[in-house]
Amino acid sequence: MAFIYNDLIAQIKQQESGLMGIHLPMLSMHFTEFVYETRLNEDDYPSIESYIKKASYQEKREIFEVLGFKVLYMTLSGIKVIHFAEGRAYGAPTNPSIDQAFLDNKRNVFIINVEQGTTNLYFILEYQSDDALAEYTVDREALAEEQATREQIRAIFGRKKD
Repeated sequence: MAFIYNDLIAQIKQQESGLMGIHLPMLSMHFTEFVYETRLNEDDYPSIESYIKKASYQEKREIFEVLGFKVLYMTLSGIKVIHFAEGRAYGAPTNPSIDQAFLDNKRNVFIINVEQGTTNLYFILEYQSDDALAEYTVDREALAEEQATREQIRAIFGRKKD
């Protein structure tokens, strides 16, 4: 078995927001599953640390690019994923943020989290489709409540929306 474009999208459509404060769906998998799905040599990459150190930046990107996904960002930090999605990281578009464009059904972006022990490798991927990913993964009622609560807090503390 290997990653297949349509299968990966089908799995993502069943996910929910993965990291605090952003709405991009996240698919998490253990490194051993990642090795299996990507057909990496287990002897060359016995751990996620060895993969991070030995595989080139281009090799990491090609895993998803050959399937037709655009790799927007790779990082070892969940905080950097959040900042990138919010448009607060180097190289991230700032207006609208990736997260807001996702919520507005303008971009199909998701996160793959590869984990082993306490080490995580995050890939932020995008694909083109008229079928909006957010329609499958975002609870619009919960989102409306979250935004109303945020506006109430801003009103209480007198902070204007950025």
